[in-house]
Amino acid sequence: MIATLTVISAVAFSTDPAFAVKGFGYTDVPVQRMKTTRKIYDVNGEEIYRADGYGRQKADINDLPEYTLNAFIAIEDARYYSHDGFDAKRIAAAAVKDILSFSAKEGASTITQQLVKNVWLSPEKTLSRKIKELSYARMLEKTLTKKEILGMYLNSLYFGDGVYGIADAAERFFDKAANELGVGESAMLAAVINNPAAYNPYRHNTAAEKRKRLVLSEMLRHGFITENEMKEACAPTLLSNKKINDGLFFSYALKTDGAEINTAYTSAAQEALTSALEKTDIPEDVTVAAVIVESETENIVAAASNTFEDLSGLRRQPGSTIKPLVCYAPALDDGIISPVTPLLDAPAKFGNYSPRNYLGKYYGWATATECLSRSLNIPAVKLLDMIGIDNAKRYASRYGLSFSSNDKGLAIALGGTENGENLLTMARAYCKFASYDTHAVKKETAYLINTMLGECARTGTAKALSSVPNTAAKTGTVGNEQGNTDAYCIAYNPGYVVAVWSGCKSGYLPDGLTGGTLPAYICAETLKRPVFDSGAFEKPDTVVNIDIKADELYEKHKVVRAGRETLPKDRITAEFSIYNMPEWSVEEDLLSGDYENFRVIDSFLD
Repeated sequence: MIATLTVISAVAFSTDPAFAVKGFGYTDVPVQRMKTTRKIYDVNGEEIYRADGYGRQKADINDLPEYTLNAFIAIEDARYYSHDGFDAKRIAAAAVKDILSFSAKEGASTITQQLVKNVWLSPEKTLSRKIKELSYARMLEKTLTKKEILGMYLNSLYFGDGVYGIADAAERFFDKAANELGVGESAMLAAVINNPAAYNPYRHNTAAEKRKRLVLSEMLRHGFITENEMKEACAPTLLSNKKINDGLFFSYALKTDGAEINTAYTSAAQEALTSALEKTDIPEDVTVAAVIVESETENIVAAASNTFEDLSGLRRQPGSTIKPLVCYAPALDDGIISPVTPLLDAPAKFGNYSPRNYLGKYYGWATATECLSRSLNIPAVKLLDMIGIDNAKRYASRYGLSFSSNDKGLAIALGGTENGENLLTMARAYCKFASYDTHAVKKETAYLINTMLGECARTGTAKALSSVPNTAAKTGTVGNEQGNTDAYCIAYNPGYVVAVWSGCKSGYLPDGLTGGTLPAYICAETLKRPVFDSGAFEKPDTVVNIDIKADELYEKHKVVRAGRETLPKDRITAEFSIYNMPEWSVEEDLLSGDYENFRVIDSFLD
């Protein structure tokens, strides 16, 4: 039995102080990372977050109440301050119980051993691992002070549901800083770590409260609290009803190198985004993440999610949110289309593949603006073929997007990429349009895309934003015949870009959840706040209004400039780049060509 054997090991170590673990000591990497402190500052230079080298929120043990420390000591390691890393008496007692019960269930790990196990070793229960644990623990005690070890321990504990460290746990369960914890709250956190799944206070409150009372009784037994304090703390512990995690911002910020991280974070922007998520009825099994980026600088100013899991590195297929980036903007920039160019949206077969629109609905001839606003698939694929995949990828690289070597097909037009894309990267890509970044596309191209996506926000798939002035938006929904897997909305004005993603742990989103529903609602609820008001998109001098013939557009599907003889009722006013203005007459369809050899490999996407 492991406990019995570890008694022998413990005696050997305690009588042989010269025994050492090669390579272990103060310079050991995990120790360095836990001792590291990284600070994040807001736009005004105020410190808003502290993390260790692992990126976990870090509480300063000197700021924690004494009873908080004692709650963990009482239940986990009552002789913490008197042993040298392992408790021989406790190991012996555990061994006796194992022998009498013919089992190996009794634990005897000290806080130091638990820290070693959590950071250095695997959880397997073998004799060799236990010996390493004991030896590492002893060396750790020689290297660091008791307070340092206890601080590292509290900051490395796992509380379940992606929550690591006492600072995050205090915010998750009680919506307060760790240094504000009460006796009962401290005991509850000490209770949870024994088995985060079984003692989750939200899902198993009765079991958690029972374990909390055990912690309190141990605190009383060891003289850490009085009977009156125990009685008060035994009352049911109030839990926070906060469901939104603001910590996603810090996960993104910590991807920046350095111990001092300056950000564009503003509490007003964060509050607006958090409030938008809180006001939205998010189904229980659905995960949502959202970011807000400053258009001009591309700096992230706020981020939030409804999970404590770190979603900052998540990459998913972007669906139709990629269409403006790789199809429409390049086509405008290269002079292939204007916003009113007619495109035929109808069932078509491309090689062995027949892509279809969302819900199988087709619109026939429609302008480029209408096709983009309605997120029609076949026109997007046609444009990508006309632009050329390599050319589209060059444009994409200017926005910061990346593709794998296997992304060679027209599926790119619909967001079908092998590795997907990160939400923050997508938000920053749209900044190129909002800020008229001429390193990405021409200024007039950016303006025309903004007006086209403005129509999407007013009447198209993102019409949930129709009441928000000066806003452009694009939705995207990824799925197959079984259901939708991902839903997006990226909405923006001249000052800010808001990007929202939703997915589902079970694999498929609830029926009816698309980019135009929940993600678009969150974008609308966010951007309607006055803090994000930044006026209308400025029209460049290189964009002009020109009248075109209505009959040529609607009957012949051509863009022809109206002449002096064209009556006012037969005219349509449209915007054009001065570098791509309509001719007085058009002899052939702008989209003539052979599309028989198209091959699209992804499923239908919104």
